[in-house]
Amino acid sequence: MTPTPRITTPDVSDSQLRLSDTLHRAIHAAHQTLRDAAVNPSDLDAIIYVVQRRQVPPRWQSARVAYALGAREDVAAFDVPGQRTARSMATALSAPGEPVRRVLVIEAEGTGQPSASLILG
Repeated sequence: MTPTPRITTPDVSDSQLRLSDTLHRAIHAAHQTLRDAAVNPSDLDAIIYVVQRRQVPPRWQSARVAYALGAREDVAAFDVPGQRTARSMATALSAPGEPVRRVLVIEAEGTGQPSASLILG
């Protein structure tokens, strides 16, 4: 039997990051959205993080956000280029009959205000 992979990231918490840090902004937006929707991070099925351009090597910000939020270890975490791709992926994942019911989409890399939205299937 293959062991379940674990999300491994450096210890990342809100208090350890500078306010201007992109990851901190993403985590803050995610916390606020989940709080407003009364959804526990452990109830998330997927986290999609919008990147501005292809990352080489990948930074896996979605996994870092998942870890900082306290999401389940088996949450699906994706970094995708562009808001349109993220929305399409979230909609496809949370389609009726699919096992994914709660998808969090985060955009924090631009110069504007960070945002997070919850897609419920």
